[in-house]
Amino acid sequence: GSEEGLPAVEGSGLAVDPRGRAWLASTRGLHRWDPQAGRLRSFGLSDGLSSQEFLDQGMVLGDSGVLAAALADGSVMLLDTMVADPPPREPALVVDALAVRRDGAWHPLAGDEPRLSPGDRELRLRLALLAFANPAGSRFETWLVGHDSGWIEQGGNPERVWAGLEPGRHVIRARAVDADGNASAEQRIRLELPPPWWRSGAALVAWTGLAMLLAWGAGRAVRRRVAHRRRLRNAERERALALEASEAKSRFLANLGHEVRTPMTGVLGMTELLLGDPLGSQQRERAESIRTAGEHLLRLLDDALDLARIEAGRLELEHAPFDPRELVAQVAQLTAPLARRRGLEFDCTVAAAVPVAVLGDATRVRQILLNLLGNAVKFTARGSVRLEVDVDEAGTLRFAVEDTGPGLQAEQVERLFQRFEQADGARTAARHGGSGLGLAISRELAAAMGGGIGIETTPGVGSRFTVALPLAAAPAPVLAHADAAASAPPGGHALLLVEDDPVVAEVIAGLLRARGHEVTVAGHGLAALAEAAVLPLDAALLDLDLPGMDGLALARQLRAQGVAIPLLAITARADPDVEEEVAAAGFAGFLRKPVTGERLATALAAALDRAAAAPEPELSAR
Repeated sequence: GSEEGLPAVEGSGLAVDPRGRAWLASTRGLHRWDPQAGRLRSFGLSDGLSSQEFLDQGMVLGDSGVLAAALADGSVMLLDTMVADPPPREPALVVDALAVRRDGAWHPLAGDEPRLSPGDRELRLRLALLAFANPAGSRFETWLVGHDSGWIEQGGNPERVWAGLEPGRHVIRARAVDADGNASAEQRIRLELPPPWWRSGAALVAWTGLAMLLAWGAGRAVRRRVAHRRRLRNAERERALALEASEAKSRFLANLGHEVRTPMTGVLGMTELLLGDPLGSQQRERAESIRTAGEHLLRLLDDALDLARIEAGRLELEHAPFDPRELVAQVAQLTAPLARRRGLEFDCTVAAAVPVAVLGDATRVRQILLNLLGNAVKFTARGSVRLEVDVDEAGTLRFAVEDTGPGLQAEQVERLFQRFEQADGARTAARHGGSGLGLAISRELAAAMGGGIGIETTPGVGSRFTVALPLAAAPAPVLAHADAAASAPPGGHALLLVEDDPVVAEVIAGLLRARGHEVTVAGHGLAALAEAAVLPLDAALLDLDLPGMDGLALARQLRAQGVAIPLLAITARADPDVEEEVAAAGFAGFLRKPVTGERLATALAAALDRAAAAPEPELSAR
């Protein structure tokens, strides 16, 4: 087969002579296989054939042992198979060339044991087998001892290249077989590749001495670093514990906020309903105190939830147009009564260069300003509080809150924006109240909007906080200044309220009825589906956390039932993804608990307007 040197061709004739040898004719010559000697011999043009291509089925072996075969050129070959073969001879194998590659060129090597240079890594050997019978049928094998794993067959290629030689002594072994199967004597070439200077014996001694010197010096340095690393590990451990405690605190605040929002709806809503009734002066004052305390608790709750979102990296900012002048006017309207109550002057100025429309999160900007103004009013005993708004040459809005309060020391400023920290620590909290979160969250909100908060303060004179926000100007006309609640009809809508908490349901229904709406209350999803099937409704308000069927599933069922009224989601959830889920479920509005009458009216009017402007949804058949 091919392992004995037989070409991979299809035979055109086969015969076996009286000596048991097989003769195979092909398009690439005549081949003879001697099973007793285990030797294959090929005959071709170099053996006297006029053509090496034999015709198909054109070979016949006579009784006398004469083999006749027709060739492709029209001639006939006659071969006496009984004639004895010439005695086997040993072909001579010689080294035709040995070269090394240096600087991109091959350089010949001479001598029985050529010596290489330290930089030599690539070697080329070319052999020659002195065989006169079909030299193309010669086969070569080489073995670089220590580099190859054994003999490497090269077939008819007499040349081989080695790369990546390692320093040391090497032996190249070579042997060959001619076309008749005669093996040559093995040739050996000994080589020596010296190592580079830095791997010589003297260099190794020098390296050893240098290593010992470095080890001695490193030993001294290690002892000094051990104590330093111990201190760093202790500091890192303390930092990890502090971070873990902070994250646990944020998770607790987020869970607490979710649980507090529902009862807060009852507290603030019932207070608002109570204030709508005829009360005596003392009763009204007490009810106002309840509402003020509840709103303060709500602000603390919102600060805690913002902190949890910031630490979780899930704080989302709106990118919508708003009028900074109108926003500042609203903030001033809320702050002025507080300042007057404390006997302070309050002034608000807006520069003419401030644009009438910018892109950003108006709610977060309002939150920052109310935090700063609330602190200024709270910590200023006498004098004034000012709010100034301007824009610099780069288009950055700058909101400045200035007061004539006690001012701050340098060490107080350093911890002023830290979470749960106040200027004088517990003493400030005991005297003025507060959680120590407002300024920390305000700075992080400003940073999230690409800006920051700076402070200039003088003890005994006052402080000036500057909020810089790079809010891009919105293309005009963008804004519609009319409030959604004001543009909506005063009341008279037929509404469905789905809320499982009886107190919250009573509060929301009472706030809506106080504005002239007709409200039907359902405590769960199945009751809501039954009411929606028979009542003419203008809108529905759905709590998302209902027993059995939640608000999102209920919305899908209402749409499948053919109810096309606007849906307003009301929830105590604090996670930011809930708004996207609500919008995907087909709600026209979203409102977080606790709710007030004004927020309900605004959200309901916006949902009705949005639903009126939207195309009719595609409904499933009943």
